[in-house]
Amino acid sequence: MTCIQKDSGQLNYFKYGGGDNILLAFHGFGQNNEVFKDWVKNVGHKYTIYSFDLFYHGISQRKNEKLSKDEWKSYLESFLEQEKVNSFSILGFSLGGRFAIASALALPERTKEITLIAPDGVFLTIWFKLATNPSIKWIFKYVMLQPNLLEKLMVFNDKYRIVSPYLGDFVRKELGGHANRKRVYISWNNFKSLGYSKKQLSKLFQEQTFERRIILGSRDHIIKPEKILPIIQTMGAFKVVVLPLKHHQLIKPEVAKLILNPSPK
Repeated sequence: MTCIQKDSGQLNYFKYGGGDNILLAFHGFGQNNEVFKDWVKNVGHKYTIYSFDLFYHGISQRKNEKLSKDEWKSYLESFLEQEKVNSFSILGFSLGGRFAIASALALPERTKEITLIAPDGVFLTIWFKLATNPSIKWIFKYVMLQPNLLEKLMVFNDKYRIVSPYLGDFVRKELGGHANRKRVYISWNNFKSLGYSKKQLSKLFQEQTFERRIILGSRDHIIKPEKILPIIQTMGAFKVVVLPLKHHQLIKPEVAKLILNPSPK
């Protein structure tokens, strides 16, 4: 494990594989750099994977304040200098998609390719909007820090099916402890500033020349293909792959093979 140390925090990363090509990999919420460890058996011969612990995950630490695009670019540039990396590909899963997009647009001239897997940062879910809206985010925070209330809401949902059973199970799993509930609130609010509007994404991606790919799951109830593909279609020539998988299944090592070979548009 290696890190980038700054006054605002510490960004940790681990190096996997030994291929000639460099891949910067960003995991999803509640995960850490180890989710990409098993990818080595499928892509380690082609890529050296630098897998990061996002802030507030793994052992990466940071002040509880908004992460600006300029600050993130500073961390990224420090990493590239430390590892003597000139050009790279980028991959982001779920929450990591927000970091992947911010990284590619921070240094587009050094980015060779970006792969987004069920990414946050393109289509904003209702949960993200509730958690980060200045007028009502206090309600979300209150619910997150009241486990009994959250469970009552999930029981209510089980009865009336306001959201899908799968999404209800996902909430129970990912928000099952106080630390996770606190982390989702802090992460979403502090990482919101890395995002772009739909119009900005369309304009900025159209201006770039790096290759781009998106991998989605037809059984994903978190990042639904029908919600995100209309936006992706305005962002240049993305290679689109839709697999019969749920959200967290999309990070399986088998999916790694898709970044080795051309995929259909």
